[in-house]
Amino acid sequence: MFRFLLPDIGEGVVEAEVIEWRVREGERVELDQVLVELMTDKANIEIPSPVAGVVHKLGFAQGAIVPVGAVLIEIDDGASAVPRAPAVQQSAPTQSAPVPQAPAAPSAAAAPPVAPARPQAARAPEPAAAHPPAMPPRPGLSHHRVNAAAHEVVQAVPAVRELAKRLAVDLAHVVGSGPGGRVMRRDVEEAVRHPAPNRAEPRQVAEPPKLEEAQRAPDPADWRRVPLRGLRRAIARHMREARQHAAHFTYVEELDLTTLLEKAEALAGQRLSPLAFIARAVVRALPSHPSLNASLDEARDEVVYKQRVHLGIAVAAPDGLVVPEIRDAAALSTRDLALATDALSRRARESKLTPEELRGGTFTISSLGKLGGIVSTPIVNYPEVAILGINAIRKLPRFLGDRVVARRLMNLSISVDHRVADGAHAAQFIAELKAILESADFPDVFGSN
Repeated sequence: MFRFLLPDIGEGVVEAEVIEWRVREGERVELDQVLVELMTDKANIEIPSPVAGVVHKLGFAQGAIVPVGAVLIEIDDGASAVPRAPAVQQSAPTQSAPVPQAPAAPSAAAAPPVAPARPQAARAPEPAAAHPPAMPPRPGLSHHRVNAAAHEVVQAVPAVRELAKRLAVDLAHVVGSGPGGRVMRRDVEEAVRHPAPNRAEPRQVAEPPKLEEAQRAPDPADWRRVPLRGLRRAIARHMREARQHAAHFTYVEELDLTTLLEKAEALAGQRLSPLAFIARAVVRALPSHPSLNASLDEARDEVVYKQRVHLGIAVAAPDGLVVPEIRDAAALSTRDLALATDALSRRARESKLTPEELRGGTFTISSLGKLGGIVSTPIVNYPEVAILGINAIRKLPRFLGDRVVARRLMNLSISVDHRVADGAHAAQFIAELKAILESADFPDVFGSN
């Protein structure tokens, strides 16, 4: 009997959601057959079977949240029961047909199976051999530490683990104040200031308090509850993390795009969108404003300045907002940026992006196109420190000398992490974008002015 444990599957990934089981209890599976599709905060993954045999038990129901190190599935291959973590292969985010979803299991031990177990013949007790770990932790990657005897799970992001290591703090003895008992930086610092006496047993993860059904008032008849699952759940957690860590402020400036748009509309052949010009202006201006192409290493209290620009373009996909990245965007022309943006947007809407295209960004542009509104205050795409919001273009009256004329205007909004950059940095950056865009200074498209 093989017991598969959910392995450490990426930096900062501490759990995964069961999107779809590809097998059922009692079904025979072959080597490398896909068992289940999971969703993490990073991307979708598929778990293949490393053995042939009969599915004995599904450890979690569809829609359940599986912590790293928990028993995901048991397969009867005639051998003794040995915990084993399967290799995982990452796939592009997929969109499956809607299916009923069960509530998340409270723990690995108590998670209900998807279907009743098939009746099986009595078997001899399994040997009580020591179980090997699910997978050796990889250096630099976040993981749950699971104690097989106490079913202990310690949740903490890599930066907090690194801080605890430097300060010689045992995370097993730290009570987490974050969501679901997650250990935060403040908890580690508090443990240093007020060390608790050693305890024989590590602490259990504190479950958030829950109201009994009898105490909860019934919902009005017109309400409909839907579990927060899949990409929407990943977005919600990422936005909460961004607001919790970054100290946001937003700066807004008005741009007159009349000259640029007139030149763009006169182009023969491919007509370039305003987004392409703005993206090109951003990658030209960023090298002069290094504090906006950076991140903050909280564990070491260091600002990390990045020379290469990996430009994120926020795209409204069918299941929610995703941010695919254009690698080394500063090396691309305006037309190349337009082609790359169109390709990524199309594949995002088709749910065909790869995990590599969804991580590693250094600066993000968010645009709602014609729905952009007058002004926006976008949330920084943490751990980046700045995001540019593109708002709607409107024809409005403005003074040109003593005459009132119609001009095509847009507001640019930039949200910045105030821990790394100040208002002056944001204003200077937007001023440079304004100068490039209003003068239509794009020699690769229009030639020299």
